Amino acid sequence: MALMARPSPAASAPPREQLDDFFRKATTVLSEASHASQAHHEIRQLARVLFDVPRAARRVLEPEWSALSVVEREEFIRLFGDRLLWGYLSIVRGKLPRDRPPAIRLVGEEVGAGGRIALVRTMVQAKDGTDVRFDYVMTKAGANWLVHDVVVDGVSLIENYRAQVAHVLRASSYAGLVARLRSEATAGGPSSTLQDESGTAAVRPARDPPVQPAEPQKAETP
Repeated sequence: MALMARPSPAASAPPREQLDDFFRKATTVLSEASHASQAHHEIRQLARVLFDVPRAARRVLEPEWSALSVVEREEFIRLFGDRLLWGYLSIVRGKLPRDRPPAIRLVGEEVGAGGRIALVRTMVQAKDGTDVRFDYVMTKAGANWLVHDVVVDGVSLIENYRAQVAHVLRASSYAGLVARLRSEATAGGPSSTLQDESGTAAVRPARDPPVQPAEPQKAETP
C-alpha cells in the first residue's frame, strides 16, 4: 500500500511520462500482489487518480448534464466513475495475458490545443501474441495530465458509454439510469452493459483530438 502513497509526477512531466509512471506502478502491483483481487483493487485505485472522471461523466451525459443539480452531478460522477474504471480494467484483463506483466510500448505522443490536449499512443502485446493499440486522450489539469478517454484498436471507451447512456435515457429516464448504476454499485460491479436485455452496445470509432506531433521522444518499455 506504500506504493499508493507515492507523490504525483513532477509538474513539468509531459503526458507520456505521467502515463509511463502509471504503467510502472501497475506493473509493480502485478508483480508483488499476493492474489488477483488485491492487484485489481490497487490498480483500480491507481487508475482513479489517473482518470479525469468528472470530464468523462459530463461527456457521456450531455446534453442532460446541464439540467442536473450539483448534488445530482456529484452522484453521477461517483457512480459513473466506478463504471468507467471497471470497464477499462475489464478490457485490459480481457485482452492481456494474466501469467506475466504486460509488455507496454509507448510509441508516440501528440500535444495540441495550446498544450491542453494530448494523445499518447501505446502498443501492448495481447495474450495471443498480437499487438493491441491503446491510445490515451489526456487533458492538462493544473500541473498534471489526466486521461478522459481510452481508445482500444480505434474504438473509444467514452463514445461507447455515451451511446449506452443515450439508449437507456431513450428507453427509460435519468432516474432509471441512476437506479441501474446504483444497483451495479450495490452488487459490486456491472454485469455487462448499461443497456437492457434487448439492447446492444454501440461501438464507435474514436476521433483523434486536434493535436500536432510533439518532438520525437524515445519510448521506453516499463
